[in-house]
Amino acid sequence: MNAYRARPLDELRAAPHTSVSAIGCWIRCSESFKHRYILRTPPSHRPAALAFGSAIHSALAAFYEHLQAYGEKPPVDLLHDTFTGRMDVEVADTSIPLLLDDNEDAGSLKDMGVGLLTVFHRDGLVPDGRVVGVEVPFSVDLADPETGEVGDVPLVGAIDAIVVHGGKTVLLEHKTAARKFTQDRLQHDLQPTAYRYASRSLGILRPGLAFQVLMKGRKPGVDVLAVERTDDQVIEMLNTVAAVLRGIGAGVFYKNRGWACGDCGFRYKCDG
Repeated sequence: MNAYRARPLDELRAAPHTSVSAIGCWIRCSESFKHRYILRTPPSHRPAALAFGSAIHSALAAFYEHLQAYGEKPPVDLLHDTFTGRMDVEVADTSIPLLLDDNEDAGSLKDMGVGLLTVFHRDGLVPDGRVVGVEVPFSVDLADPETGEVGDVPLVGAIDAIVVHGGKTVLLEHKTAARKFTQDRLQHDLQPTAYRYASRSLGILRPGLAFQVLMKGRKPGVDVLAVERTDDQVIEMLNTVAAVLRGIGAGVFYKNRGWACGDCGFRYKCDG
């Protein structure tokens, strides 16, 4: 049982809201945001990296749920089976084609995931305290720092895991990556800032924050990277979100050609 769980995430997402993913999408390319969130345009494909990341997240959730329930790590087979089962679902979903990289197929993705999870089972973060919650949903009002006005939509999301470690409550964000996180990303990524902002609504004051990054590659590994977020960074995030929401409300959508076009499922609309 998750101590902080109040309303299911699906229920929170059914009502008007925004999210860190949506805000990031508009910042990267507001034309893509329009197709994804407003027009609900069918994408041409699903990037394999997203399907892979979703399956890894399912396995990590199973790991921390078992640790929460029994106080010990589950057998590594639980992680493997959860991952491969979710990948089977992703591959079987032919409603939107799965876009695979060159020299990549479902089998190679499974092999990579199983190997990565084996390393995580050995080296991943096992808290010296307890697991408080897994995939803990939150919904928090957004106030414009300049005007104090509360927006029409809340910020909705889910914290991957909440653990007690080193005498502190720590909010974990799980990621998969092909390369190490830069200092800029560690300092400025909005996800832990949003966790810090939402933590008060969960009754958590001044939590620890950390990325747990599962590194893909020939030599898979796990990086646990503690980060900090100040009150000023939270205010900066709220200013950014307020500006983005004003842009969306004003109908500001434009093409932003660049690296994100590579696996964008809406590129066919831009290339038209």
